[in-house]
Amino acid sequence: MDLVSFMLSSPALTTSSSSSDDLLVDATSPSHKQTPDQYRASIVAIANLLASPKYNVSPGDTVCIFCYNDVLLPSTHIGILATGAVVSPANIVYLPSELRHQLTTTKAKIVITIPEKKQVVEEALALGPHNVSHIVYLNDFAKEALDSCRYSQDEISKRAKHPQGPIVGLRQILPPAASNLTPDSHAYYCFSSGTSGVPKGVITAHNNMVSNVQQQFFVLSETHYTPDKVFGGFLPMSHIYGLSQYIYTLPFIGIKTVIFPKFDLQLILNNIETHKINFLHIVPPVAVLFAKSPLVDKYPDIKSHIQGLISGAAPLSKELASQVISRLGCPVYQAYGLTETSPMTHIFSYDVGNYNVSSIGWLLPGMEARVVAEDGTEIDTPHTPGELWLRGPNVMRGYLNNPEATAAAFADPDTLQWFRTGDVVILDESAQYFVVDRFKELIKSKGHQVAPAELEAALLAHDSIADVAVTGFHVPHEGTELPRAFIVLKQGLAQTPQQKQLHALAIKKWFDSTVARHKQLWGGIVIVDEIPKSASGKILRRVLRSQTADVVYGYAPKSKL
Repeated sequence: MDLVSFMLSSPALTTSSSSSDDLLVDATSPSHKQTPDQYRASIVAIANLLASPKYNVSPGDTVCIFCYNDVLLPSTHIGILATGAVVSPANIVYLPSELRHQLTTTKAKIVITIPEKKQVVEEALALGPHNVSHIVYLNDFAKEALDSCRYSQDEISKRAKHPQGPIVGLRQILPPAASNLTPDSHAYYCFSSGTSGVPKGVITAHNNMVSNVQQQFFVLSETHYTPDKVFGGFLPMSHIYGLSQYIYTLPFIGIKTVIFPKFDLQLILNNIETHKINFLHIVPPVAVLFAKSPLVDKYPDIKSHIQGLISGAAPLSKELASQVISRLGCPVYQAYGLTETSPMTHIFSYDVGNYNVSSIGWLLPGMEARVVAEDGTEIDTPHTPGELWLRGPNVMRGYLNNPEATAAAFADPDTLQWFRTGDVVILDESAQYFVVDRFKELIKSKGHQVAPAELEAALLAHDSIADVAVTGFHVPHEGTELPRAFIVLKQGLAQTPQQKQLHALAIKKWFDSTVARHKQLWGGIVIVDEIPKSASGKILRRVLRSQTADVVYGYAPKSKL
């Protein structure tokens, strides 16, 4: 089934008993909200306006969304899909060059953004040729869509005495393209660095996302994801984790979700009390704040509302989880997934009573997994590490216009079978999975994926750098990895420690000003004589990560919990 039909057929969104309940509420302005009726009407209106001659969005086109979270985004996503187009959400912290890469790779036709990001969009487009015909603001566009979908006074007058009765309200018919959607139609081009390299467009088909919503519904709808619960949503809807939960899974079940434009701890704590929020999806750096921030103590009533935190995007240490559990008095769970798996593949709810907070839980129904040694042999012994391979209906259709990367991501590239996650896991006797390491080179910085190769390429543009390698520096008490650069300076530039420090800090200041915040060199810079490499020239990042006597410039460690 396609996503449009799937969402519009949800009993929770079509029954009259729930049609006037709040479905999505803005945390900063409670009057800015949507009921199921308004949600459905918005989908139809947005789809028809996009398909109109003014915007001329057709099947196969791409619409880029470059916005903070908003209650209008779920219906906007589905309205775009109803035209047969593909949605490509962009990270709101992107700089012009990063946004341009996504716009040109996807050949985006329209960019939906917000006023404060218009300059970034314009600068991205000014960098060279592009396919963008319109830049529109989300709120203005949504209002235009609803206004254009209203019946004219002339139409209402003509039907006033019609045998079938008068017409009222908004048009209810989707564009013809909606009826031509198939389960295999492309729905999303979300960008991921995969297991290495610069960000790539992940092809997510309608059936991939539908399957994953159904998988989550099957294991969570009778325990944690029930219509009587209230969720808070601050994870970016440009990221597959937030997109999956706030645009699809929670609305499909009919769960009220309080939407935060972006992360703001005080605003979140205040809304937990105001809206009696029961569950939050988090990432490890947010867990650090819940464990450590003095703000939490100013809101003692949150303990009577919060029933659980669900962490994803990066591994959460047992120590950090225990700190949060102790402070908030609620369970902390982990889930696992990737952009390439739409996203969720493992969940905690199969056996909550025996769930180990250090684990990512059990495999979702419909999924198959293998744990594979570096030599390609399958591991069937508990507590033996190996790379996690996955197969299931939610696994992507490949990387957009990148057959080489697609082939490298699958054990069987001819049939796109067995996606190689790059994560090293172990299985215990209860079939719970534990992420223990990564074969892949990605850095998970502050909940975002960062490709070392992308940072290395940018650093090599500096006149002082002869060679460079970037790794992730793991900081358990911060719940994240921090990008750290190992740099070989050009010969003769720095002979003394003082000279090395000056060069390192100057490079860091320059580099940090050119990339998004999560890509900055928070882990500092190490000046080295050479970069360790294999006989084939591959950087030996594990060697760099294992070094303990490095002099690090520009890294200011935070205090432990």
